Amino acid sequence: MAASTATTPATKGGGLALLVGVILLVFASLVFPGGVLLDPVDQTDFPVALEAMSDNASLAHLASMMSIVGMFLYAYAALTWLRLPQQGGLGGSLLRLGVFASLFGWALYAIAMGMRHFSIHLMQRSMQSGADEAYFEGLALSVYAPMAGIVIALVAVYPLASILVGAGLASRFGSMSIYKLASYGLVVMGVLAGINFLVLQHVPGIDPVVLLRNDNGMLAFGSLCFIIIGLGMYRGQGELTSED
Repeated sequence: MAASTATTPATKGGGLALLVGVILLVFASLVFPGGVLLDPVDQTDFPVALEAMSDNASLAHLASMMSIVGMFLYAYAALTWLRLPQQGGLGGSLLRLGVFASLFGWALYAIAMGMRHFSIHLMQRSMQSGADEAYFEGLALSVYAPMAGIVIALVAVYPLASILVGAGLASRFGSMSIYKLASYGLVVMGVLAGINFLVLQHVPGIDPVVLLRNDNGMLAFGSLCFIIIGLGMYRGQGELTSED
């Protein structure tokens, strides 16, 4: 498919949504209390992670909200891919299936962030005058632990979604370009993330923190790929231009 300089409103909006979504999610992950930069703690130690959040509750709420908004922007961009000119064969089917898998995974993450909001709120309640601190901290932990399970469900879904979306987008390009390379990058990220998840399941001797850091590194690489694809959509790259 030949490149185009015309950008439809749907494509431009989808590309912009993808770019802003990446920025929001990366920024949220950097400033979240207990995360990479601010008071980093072992995220697999739930009581310690909850304490880090409660010490900076307002920032934790803000980061969680930015993550939810970022996921919805991702979803909007993915829905734009469903409006790309229909492509026969395996590539078109892979892209459509990848979009649906991605939407499911991002919905899981939005739910998990809502649960994180509530666990932060419960920790705030525990610090109020006259509150039963142990009771509210126990409630917060009872919400936070299932939230971690939902995040694990996302970790199981997104490698497959990444492979499908990357393969589907790459199949639209007849020649090699930075956008095709970014699409293949999503495939590579999905394969590596899938291996990382299998190791987490079946090799208990490895510290989960190591695997979590691996996963974060792969997500950072995937974010770079999304930035490139989002720029292509915004600029009107023909293979990424949707129909109005």
